[in-house]
Amino acid sequence: MLRTRRSRRSSRGVTLFELLTVLSILSLTAGLSSAAVHTFARMTSLRAASQEVASVFSQARSRALHRNAYSGVKWIARDGDLSLEIHDDGDGDGVRNDDIESGVDPLVFGPISVKNRWPKVRVGFIPGFLGRDPKGNPVGDLSDPIRFGHSDIASFSPVGDCSPGSVWLGDGQDRQALVRLTPGSATIGIYEWVGARRTWLRTW
Repeated sequence: MLRTRRSRRSSRGVTLFELLTVLSILSLTAGLSSAAVHTFARMTSLRAASQEVASVFSQARSRALHRNAYSGVKWIARDGDLSLEIHDDGDGDGVRNDDIESGVDPLVFGPISVKNRWPKVRVGFIPGFLGRDPKGNPVGDLSDPIRFGHSDIASFSPVGDCSPGSVWLGDGQDRQALVRLTPGSATIGIYEWVGARRTWLRTW
């Protein structure tokens, strides 16, 4: 008799309530997994784009040292995109826009487009960004994500020095990155904003 009751109890099937509960749990898990995947994709895209920009700067610096002549990274910021290209100095007066247009300073690499390579990444600041820069200074005008003074060329000298400047990149939501050139040592740094701790993490 005991075996019969157990058998009946085990073969009664699944109730509608139990089925709906399982489906709800599966749906919630899938939603969380999807959100995590999108967050991870934005993070990896932003890091890859930042490293690409830093690599272009590093390549230009190496060319200047190897050739014992100026090399420059010309950047064009438009509609949230950034295009980068490397030009070598062809006449000994540095990399200049008029020499680029005339062909005196030849194009040796690029152009590359951040938006084409990483559609999730934008040149600019994330909405409502209130942090300071890695040195603790105010960020200033959030409509100006490319900061190399009045020039659109980041220049590298034959001794390895460089123009000071910054390129701000974001994922359009909550992740901010900064690629910075520091003169003197010609340091190329990448920083990521950790919003939860309101601080910068150097990744390069």
